[in-house]
Amino acid sequence: MEFCKTIKGALLDDYLAKGWYRQSFLIFTTHFLAPFSDGHTFRVYWLRYIVPKVLLSKKATAILKANNGFSVHCEPLRLTAEIARLHQLYAAGVSFNTSNNLAELLSDPYNEIYDSHIIQVRDKGRLIACGIFDKGKESIAGIINFYDPAYKKYSPGKFLILQKYKYCIDNAIPYYYPGYYTPEHPLFDYKLFLDKNATEVYLPESRDWVALNDFHY
Repeated sequence: MEFCKTIKGALLDDYLAKGWYRQSFLIFTTHFLAPFSDGHTFRVYWLRYIVPKVLLSKKATAILKANNGFSVHCEPLRLTAEIARLHQLYAAGVSFNTSNNLAELLSDPYNEIYDSHIIQVRDKGRLIACGIFDKGKESIAGIINFYDPAYKKYSPGKFLILQKYKYCIDNAIPYYYPGYYTPEHPLFDYKLFLDKNATEVYLPESRDWVALNDFHY
């Protein structure tokens, strides 16, 4: 784990390409996930999407269509009371443990360390979903998605993944890092949603990225 005054642009690209990721205001790497309630420790692997190779599935297209009536806006991150309330609503409605204090979770509310952006999804003006990501020069790192549980049927988490992908397309960004996953637990399978054929896995032993289809753990 390291602390830098700023982690933006090409520096963020470099960290992400080496299997490092943001946690609060720090940047870290790990190869293991803390034990679940059964005490088992899982090996984790960092992922990235090769954006130009992504082909959207019928399911992805259906999610985009289902959310077509909502407005979507992306801008540099500025935390507001409205955004904080939505995150608290989300944290109270999910089955896993997560902090209900978004400012503490990010610890960089004014983008002094990271170049963070937020995607806001609204239903007739009502804020229903948000996705936060950090932007480098040739990559983005998906940090968190959260939403009003009342809109769960619209798959807002996956819709936000698609919106981050769209941001990459619109801004000619070739790499989208969604974080880590483990083949041993389905909790993280949603991170493979965008396109498994365009997904790479980081192998820390060889310091190399390999196609998910060629990955064996």
